[in-house]
Amino acid sequence: MPDRAHRGDSIAARLNWLFDVVAQPVDDRTWRSFTTAEVGRALAEALGDDERAGQATVERIRTGAQARDDQLAAIAAFFGVGPEFFGNDLALVDAARDDLLTRALTGCGAQPYSICRMPVPAVERREQLRRALRPVPAALRSTERTEPRPSQGQGDHFGGSDRDSGTAMTAARMTADQLHALCRALVHDLGLRTPFTPRELCQRLGERRDRPIEVRAIDLAATTGVGHLAPLPDADHILVERDAPAPQQAVVIYHEVIHLVRGHLDIGDTMTCGLPAGEDTADAYDDWREWEAEVGARTLSRLARERPRPNQLSREASPADHSIAAAFGFALD
Repeated sequence: MPDRAHRGDSIAARLNWLFDVVAQPVDDRTWRSFTTAEVGRALAEALGDDERAGQATVERIRTGAQARDDQLAAIAAFFGVGPEFFGNDLALVDAARDDLLTRALTGCGAQPYSICRMPVPAVERREQLRRALRPVPAALRSTERTEPRPSQGQGDHFGGSDRDSGTAMTAARMTADQLHALCRALVHDLGLRTPFTPRELCQRLGERRDRPIEVRAIDLAATTGVGHLAPLPDADHILVERDAPAPQQAVVIYHEVIHLVRGHLDIGDTMTCGLPAGEDTADAYDDWREWEAEVGARTLSRLARERPRPNQLSREASPADHSIAAAFGFALD
């Protein structure tokens, strides 16, 4: 049998990856991985072997032993991938891996995956998101879609509602001036006082749209400028790098908020936005939606840091601002 290990990707590593990725529901809130015994039983049934022999074969393959083609084909079938997953063609291996992760994400409630700008293999993007979404309660994993809500009208800065993101699909690109005006109107309509935080804006916007926006800081493999936007049936999830500095996290969150407000996602789409640290940003904004999201994110970041008027302080204002307000006779109760 030819040696099919490449770039450190051995048959054992691929099989162990399947054990990690593929899961089955236990109840409404819990999923579990398959056991070696279960896979061994299926292998034995497929090849007409003894059940204990099947389990022993799986255990040996997981630790690096060679395997016959018929054994690998039976194991691949159990996990729902084609036999090419264990083959020599790297393109077919990656395609099989990516297809499986796409189906795993569908099981979490996320549908087609739209990539904004990020030169990272699709497999890695999908695996990051799959790991992030697995802890989400099963109630949010349903692939059923809610009915569209009535449009809120052209004068509403939140747009009409689509079935997932709660925002209207946009027909044309905005200018920078229009985006600046949109962001100011958004802050005003949400009743936000400066300074405000990204999570405060998301909470207010979620309440206004009657659709929660959940922000989670997770490990995205040190890609500090990257964010995931995953609209699930009952909420929109924004995922940011937990080790990124707070100002960088804020820009990423606001970037995803603009995608929602402007309705940049098709129904059920999931976006990965950003560039890993050190990557060239020259072509980062060729997509007009990305350009809008970044201009809007920078605008919201600037608005969030504006010095408040003494009579319009928020509780997040600095001690110095409260001192100035008190000097003018203004203070929070």
